[in-house]
Amino acid sequence: VARAADSLKEKLGKAKNDEDYVRSIYISAEDIQLTSYITIVEANYRTASTKEISEMFRDELGEIPDAEEITIGFTQNEGGPDLSFGIESNNLEELRLATLDLQNYLKTIPGAFDVRNNLQSATPEIRLSLKPGAERFGLTLGEVSRQVRQAFYGQEVQRLPRDGEDVRVMVRYPLAARESLTTIEEMRVRTPDGTEVPLTAVADAAFAPSFNRIERRDRMRSARITAELRENVDRAQIMKDYNESFLPEFRSRHPGVSLGQRGDAEEQADFMGEFISLYAVALFAMYMLLAIAFSSYWQPALIMTAIPFGYMGAAFGHAIFGLDFALFSFFGVGAAAGVVINDNLVLIDYVNRLRKQGEGAFSALVKAGVGRFRPIMLTSFTTFIGLLPIMF
Repeated sequence: VARAADSLKEKLGKAKNDEDYVRSIYISAEDIQLTSYITIVEANYRTASTKEISEMFRDELGEIPDAEEITIGFTQNEGGPDLSFGIESNNLEELRLATLDLQNYLKTIPGAFDVRNNLQSATPEIRLSLKPGAERFGLTLGEVSRQVRQAFYGQEVQRLPRDGEDVRVMVRYPLAARESLTTIEEMRVRTPDGTEVPLTAVADAAFAPSFNRIERRDRMRSARITAELRENVDRAQIMKDYNESFLPEFRSRHPGVSLGQRGDAEEQADFMGEFISLYAVALFAMYMLLAIAFSSYWQPALIMTAIPFGYMGAAFGHAIFGLDFALFSFFGVGAAAGVVINDNLVLIDYVNRLRKQGEGAFSALVKAGVGRFRPIMLTSFTTFIGLLPIMF
């Protein structure tokens, strides 16, 4: 990290005010976490943004294979990873293999970096298993594990008051014995009748991978895989290739696991599901109110046929300006739906009034179109101008 920071400082050189681009580099290490702060010159005196500088630093840093997680931030309110996936399974080995499978695929995507999973911090642990016939001593795996824990971690036997606090008294093996794995081979465990037998006579001890934390989702073991994307990468194309090429093969290789998107993509899918459901309720409420006002079932449906035209107008508008549909876009579409329904309502209401006065159907349509053209156009145009700030 220090070498990467120094290299970044050398490459950036001087700013417009003849100061160094990189003003200071501060690195601190605490326990198993390392933090680095790089202070750069003010925005007025540089041409590169903080995001561009952070990407340059990421290139200088390269890969750190032993790091569980690498996070490079450049703003106070940046979002989560560009790609985030979750895998669930009740089988830990299947979960591990599926996680590595997805992680290896993400590493092959051009422009993807910092591909991580929260299972990769596996550390070895000793696992005990009872030997056949150990039950005749009256021992269970839980009892054997408890005694091994008492020997190495300790058993609290007393608490003593001292300076207004409690001091725990633990009984356990001496420090030298606890620091040696050969102690396990030599230790003895007590049977229910009080006799002692060698641990190796009733149980086998073997090394196996362990994980520092266990996450669950819907009561299943869960793993999270994340990746960052460079700015010029087409995320839509990546997800298309993922859904068409990788996902079917992944499901055939790992039928016992479930895979889904997490983070922003999951929140967006939840939002769209709720949005569509609530919009359906709103449309039904509009239809009911119009049906009461017009004392008709088919005229409200006729009025609401304008809604798709309002949506297509929004779609064409976004396409013309090269904008993606975002959260505010859907709010704008909802507002536009209300406006076009109001326009249609004004038109149909005037047609009905002309028909009551004895006008023929065609004549009433022509007169209503001419008479209501100006108010409908003015309403639509003013709404369009009012929604422009939301769209932009």
